[in-house]
Amino acid sequence: MPTDQVVDRIPLHRSVAVVTEDTITVGPGRAQLVGAVIELAIAALAVAAIVFLFDWLPLAVLMVLLLVALFLGPVGILGLVYGAMGASFVMERAKGSARWQQGFLGLGIGTVDGVGFGDVARLEVTGDFERELTDGDRQDVVHWEIRLVKANGRVLNIGVVVAARPLAAIGLERANRLCEAVAAMAGVEARAAVLPLDAPEATAESAVAPAPARSRRRYRRVPGSSEAE
Repeated sequence: MPTDQVVDRIPLHRSVAVVTEDTITVGPGRAQLVGAVIELAIAALAVAAIVFLFDWLPLAVLMVLLLVALFLGPVGILGLVYGAMGASFVMERAKGSARWQQGFLGLGIGTVDGVGFGDVARLEVTGDFERELTDGDRQDVVHWEIRLVKANGRVLNIGVVVAARPLAAIGLERANRLCEAVAAMAGVEARAAVLPLDAPEATAESAVAPAPARSRRRYRRVPGSSEAE
């Protein structure tokens, strides 16, 4: 994770984006650490039961406890390391590049894909706010995706914000903040999305905390969402 001063911290789906002047990282949220600690605690209890109750417990129970310790112990350690130091996306101004890294088992340190700033065409936010279900109703949960589009047309996902439909505006505000931050660092266009003005959920924008001051950007229409120039 970055060591310089944090400018913005944006909650995403099961992860958090940390924005500084020189880096942007998307890594696991605090819930990841809580889960890893719980797994380690269960493994430790299983080992303690084996050691102190060895003469009292049936062989079958001891085998189960041993399997629990052998499985949850390494998984908890990996989860703890990934939750503390891992990241799925890292962008560095000094290196002029962004990279996607391995997830849980890779500890978030092995590069899966990399893109130089010169190969970035734009950043965009897309969502399924207006997508209908088979019965014609709108879905209750809205997904907003922050995507990087390369000059060759390839699309790479940076993160996802998931929100209940009444809170769609709050989720969209978070996605747009990350989209703008990544675009600003790469020096490219940011195509942020907006809710339709006639959507009842648009009134929730008044509950969104103001984002840190940023330079004004022009937005274009994103397929599937209404956009403002």
